[in-house]
Amino acid sequence: MKTSPALTDFLNLSVGSATDAYLRELALIAIQSRYLAQTVEQLSAYQRSACQSSFIETEASKGELIEGRYLVGHDGTVTDQQTRLMWMRSSLEDTFTFEQSQQAAKNLNVKRFAGHADWRVPSQDELLSLVMEGSCPSICQEAFPDTPDGWFWSSTPHAENAAEAWVVYFNNGCTFDLNQRYYGHVRLVR
Repeated sequence: MKTSPALTDFLNLSVGSATDAYLRELALIAIQSRYLAQTVEQLSAYQRSACQSSFIETEASKGELIEGRYLVGHDGTVTDQQTRLMWMRSSLEDTFTFEQSQQAAKNLNVKRFAGHADWRVPSQDELLSLVMEGSCPSICQEAFPDTPDGWFWSSTPHAENAAEAWVVYFNNGCTFDLNQRYYGHVRLVR
């Protein structure tokens, strides 16, 4: 372990008594702990960077990159390289109420779609991250073909009305609140 100049100076001090030796030992432990914490922090930053690079390389080997953003897998998934979210490429076949959409995600997890059991209904913000401004439909058709015309449930409930939740309409990219008993489309995310 590399020692800092301050630690080296401290270690060169003479010990005058048992109390001084004890205090010196405590100070040494404190200095080593700070040094170790800095080293761990630097290592963690390096590992995070390495993991992100590894994620992109691993995901890239799975399929085709579209629009420089969407990686289409061979397992029915699309990974958004900007948000790191993995989406089902196709929406679920049926339409669902808000409550049924949550149950549909649970049912799909039992089947382990694309080898994963952590699929869920996306939040409003996650769904909005798929909106392509200025296009109609307002979603990348190459990455998400055959997206039905209609609204898609988010998992975000309306803050002021418990009977409503937020949906995203991919025909024009708008979002609005809707009664949870209505039927809408579902595209799951993980």
